[in-house]
Amino acid sequence: MWPSSYFRWLTKSAPMGPVEIYPELSDSYETNLPNIFIIGDLTGVPLLKLAAESGVNVWKHIREKKEDCLDVVIIGSGPAGLSCAYEGKRLGKKFILLEANTPFQTIQSYPKQKPIFAEPEGLDSKSRIKISDSTKEDLLEYLNSLIKEDTITVQTGKRVVSIQPEGNLYMVQTETGESFLTHSVVIAIGKSGDPKRLGVKGESNPSVFYRFFDPYDSNEKSVVIVGGGDSAVEAAIACSRYAKLVNLVYRGKELTRPKQQNKEALEKLVRDGKINLQLESEVTEIYDQNLFVKTSVGSAKIKFDLVYILIGSTAPTHFLKKLGIKIQNEKSLSDWVGFSSLFSFASAAYFGKASFYGPGWFSPLATAFATISFLSLSFFVYLKWNLNHLKISSWVLLRNSYLLFVFFYFLYVYLSATYFGYTLFGKYPSFHYTMLYSLTIVFFGIRRILVRKTEYIFYQTISLIFVQVFFLFLLPELILPTLGDFGYLGASNGYIRTEIFPNDAYWKAYGFILAWPLSMGVLYDGEITNFWLGYGLLFSFGFIPFLVYRYGKGAYCGWICSCGGLAETLGDEHRQKMPHGKWAYRLEHSGQYILALAFLLTALKLIGVYGKNINPGLEISEVIADSIKWLYDLIVDIGLAGVVGVGFYFLFSGRIWCRMFCPLASLMHIYTRFSSFRIFSDKKKCISCNICTKNCHQGIDVMGYASRGIPMDSVQCVRCSACVSLCPTDVLDFGRLTPSGIQYDSLKAKTRK
Repeated sequence: MWPSSYFRWLTKSAPMGPVEIYPELSDSYETNLPNIFIIGDLTGVPLLKLAAESGVNVWKHIREKKEDCLDVVIIGSGPAGLSCAYEGKRLGKKFILLEANTPFQTIQSYPKQKPIFAEPEGLDSKSRIKISDSTKEDLLEYLNSLIKEDTITVQTGKRVVSIQPEGNLYMVQTETGESFLTHSVVIAIGKSGDPKRLGVKGESNPSVFYRFFDPYDSNEKSVVIVGGGDSAVEAAIACSRYAKLVNLVYRGKELTRPKQQNKEALEKLVRDGKINLQLESEVTEIYDQNLFVKTSVGSAKIKFDLVYILIGSTAPTHFLKKLGIKIQNEKSLSDWVGFSSLFSFASAAYFGKASFYGPGWFSPLATAFATISFLSLSFFVYLKWNLNHLKISSWVLLRNSYLLFVFFYFLYVYLSATYFGYTLFGKYPSFHYTMLYSLTIVFFGIRRILVRKTEYIFYQTISLIFVQVFFLFLLPELILPTLGDFGYLGASNGYIRTEIFPNDAYWKAYGFILAWPLSMGVLYDGEITNFWLGYGLLFSFGFIPFLVYRYGKGAYCGWICSCGGLAETLGDEHRQKMPHGKWAYRLEHSGQYILALAFLLTALKLIGVYGKNINPGLEISEVIADSIKWLYDLIVDIGLAGVVGVGFYFLFSGRIWCRMFCPLASLMHIYTRFSSFRIFSDKKKCISCNICTKNCHQGIDVMGYASRGIPMDSVQCVRCSACVSLCPTDVLDFGRLTPSGIQYDSLKAKTRK
């Protein structure tokens, strides 16, 4: 039982909520299909003001057409689609606006007098549509008057059934038979698809509804509302004016998702006895006029006249999939083939660079993986060509060209050295691997600085680039060997060349940055010197705990570590791919077992090294450690840190190794348990949009903290700042808990507007 208790202590009962699934989009709203864009609610931000703003911003990314056709077909006439049409009109573009039903259909389906919140506050909107605090009826009146005042033609009753490529263009076809040839398509249909169902017996009862329209329908009736979001809370508040009795049933321990205004109104009505709030209650069956729930203390029966199940709706993914639009975290054949290519390349790279120092079977294994990688890459390009996905943006072209350069460069240096005895620049593949690793951090680091425009990310990325390039490449690979050759490191029996770099082992310089047990060689050494014993102990058990206590684990993982450097640069575009399911939360404790093994092996090694001088029989301790260590190196250092850590970048997040397996991160999890670092949230601003959780490539349910107003203290946090900078309502801030109160970071992590 002790591992479970230990893990509960370690995670501090951290929220572990799922993420909502949306279409996979680039930062420019573009889908996997070139020139097809999605704006509005389907981007994952449930704010009318930002939906309208996306209709303006998308035009910055719509490329100029050269053909004689429409610039854009806009699908959907909600605030996002209408805003896009107004901006197109202002720019003098040729477009049409198609609507399957009537304009503002989603808003019309809102309950009567539903409050409209104009969030985020302070947004300098460029949209022709101005959203203000009001009600459903006021908003509809404003939008209808706007169309009359500033005429926009909305073609109603035009349900789009297909979007087919026509060379470089698209043919948009409607249910009524019309076809429109266009250069680009903007989809603004909202996310209100089919309502989610409970999946319990009796929910098809004629008194059970999944949409809420008119609160007066509850007049003098007993009403049960199931759900814990804004829709459920607003329905309960509205029904309380008319209903004889209102029961709000929610399975969670507390309501975390509703807006603060709604929560305050609900709490007052609960205190006044007008609403009966039943938390930790899960519906098990609906029968005639009785609803059965399972509670924390047993089961209960609730009588009803009406039941509203308001637990959200599913995004219209079926329609999007039919069009060929990729959905987040859904893997296609080309994804798996691409993964096979990258995973095989990572295997070839790690076994290849180690083949000159490791067992003889490393070399044929690396060659086999290189062959698989090349074949997979060829098949991947073929699939993309057939799917017409090779028409890509300038950045994607530059990125893929660079990755192909890395691929063929390393294969060349490895195969040349292995089979022809030729070493480029006289250096073994391990040198070239480190050089390419550093160059990749520089290349994608520059991209990150240009795209993520915050002061925090600028300095963080510069730090990661500097540490990697200087300490982990130039110093051990070029500077120290050159200084040694010219005699600047002293005599062969001097302190530097006996204690710090014995036998000119310049690779030990990695230990200055890569602490034990990430770099086991810092302490696991049969001929360990006093310098490295002292430095290794002080660094891992002195400096790092102090750093983590003040600034969190991310002070090392996000600003210093080479693994973090690659994850924050090369992996930046893939942070949304980190799994958030139950299996992922269970797997993230794997590193604790690896840490325990690293402790055991290192202790046995040091006991053998120092103990054999006192008792020769203790040498068996070192023999036992060495008999296991090779397997540890193969599985952990090469398999998990190298092959899995790099090979999973484009299938999952670049932080798979850091989150799941890294023993140093696991050691810092213990330190973080006592850290003063927190991410603080302004609960009143949180709209539960899930963007923070979705963009956390450590799998933290950031929204679970923010919506409760709880300071985020997860041991997994690496201070990447994605949650802070991408939050649309500026809810989050870095800071520390000090005896005098909260101390916020001076570096600005929010995106510069």
